[in-house]
Amino acid sequence: MEALLTTRLEDVPPEQARLVLVGLVIAGGLYCFLGYRILKFILGLTGFLLAGSAAASLVGFLSYGNLIGMGIALLVGGICGAMALFFLYKTGIFCLGTVGAALVAYAVFQDRPEAWALWAVVGLGLAGGFLALLIERPVMALATAAIGSMLLTQAGLVIARDQGWLEHIPEPARELGETLPPIPYLGWGAFLAWALLGMLGFYVQMRAGRGKASGG
Repeated sequence: MEALLTTRLEDVPPEQARLVLVGLVIAGGLYCFLGYRILKFILGLTGFLLAGSAAASLVGFLSYGNLIGMGIALLVGGICGAMALFFLYKTGIFCLGTVGAALVAYAVFQDRPEAWALWAVVGLGLAGGFLALLIERPVMALATAAIGSMLLTQAGLVIARDQGWLEHIPEPARELGETLPPIPYLGWGAFLAWALLGMLGFYVQMRAGRGKASGG
């Protein structure tokens, strides 16, 4: 029991870490191809992931990576975040639009060393949130497709790296002192895969989402 209570994040075996990655791949598929069709579920999931990860990160910092504390914080914070975005529909729409737009801007400007790059990401993210309130369906389809395709490509690349499938593919070189930290393993090949998956997800959602979304 004492060993369980003192387990830290770095002690997690690789097999369990891969389960988290597989979960991210599943979540990415839901976001990418079914985002607007199951919009209220996606809003709740977004709240869970955002609030839960923030709470777990804070507790992990304060407890030096204690896994039990981080797990409890993840569940409590995640449930609170999920309920907030699930029941506060317009707030959830704004948050999801902001995250989707900021993610696209982040991928575009991450190599820019100028100080304005960070503000461009923030500004475009907020613009995406307000735009989502005005034209909900296309912006939600685009935002969820962008988020889902990023989860799919990034989690998939980490799994492929851990399996040794990317040993001969060097990671993209990065300059020190960048304004924005790079998205891991986002070379040109992964960037194109993300963009193509995102466009495919957007197309599938717009074709299948001709009826009323589940979010109302």
